[in-house]
Amino acid sequence: MIRGRTITTSRKGYRPGGSVLERLRGLILEGEYGPGERLIEEQLAEKLQVSRTPIRQALTRLEAEGLVEIFPNKGAMVCSFSIEDVRDIYDLRAVLEGYAARRAAERIGKEELERLGELAGEMEKIAERFSDHEEETRALVSLNNEFHNAVVVASRNKRLERLVRNTVQIPLVFKAFFWYGPYERMISNHYHRQILEALTSRDPERAEIVMREHIYEGRDFVIRALREEAQ
Repeated sequence: MIRGRTITTSRKGYRPGGSVLERLRGLILEGEYGPGERLIEEQLAEKLQVSRTPIRQALTRLEAEGLVEIFPNKGAMVCSFSIEDVRDIYDLRAVLEGYAARRAAERIGKEELERLGELAGEMEKIAERFSDHEEETRALVSLNNEFHNAVVVASRNKRLERLVRNTVQIPLVFKAFFWYGPYERMISNHYHRQILEALTSRDPERAEIVMREHIYEGRDFVIRALREEAQ
């Protein structure tokens, strides 16, 4: 448990009413199939009561999302992130996005600031819009990515944009938000407001510091969650 919330909830991902892609994604994200585990088409087809063709199509989509790896002659396997992977990814993000926030504080436009405010508000009210946790998480990840991308774009540095795009691992971000409880969401929303305030105040140093702290907070949470999941 983290802040009173269970991280993995076995078998919740099986949703007879959802698409094969949604059901299989849920089984992976909710821990029914763990990191490094093989995904055998025949077994999945039997479990979800469909033919192998939609299973194969869903696995291809999940590979594109970064949740699954497909190997020639070996089949599909759930992607895994070690604690060292998480540390490396988030440490790089902290440096790159922190620098982006510093630059953005000097270059961001009024309309960009307004959009960041809108995104922060939407994230704060996300729980009011959805009853399905997985759907809510996808929407939250999309808003969060747009917020962070907007800060990077406002740095007016195309090379930095490419570096950040290659560093951010969306499946890892998805899993983090999927595991978040109300407390973690509140902290994340607080950081977004602080970042926006620093950008609005044209304070480069504070913008960089707060962005780094925000990313390190996420890193530490994911590491704790992975350690608990391993137990």
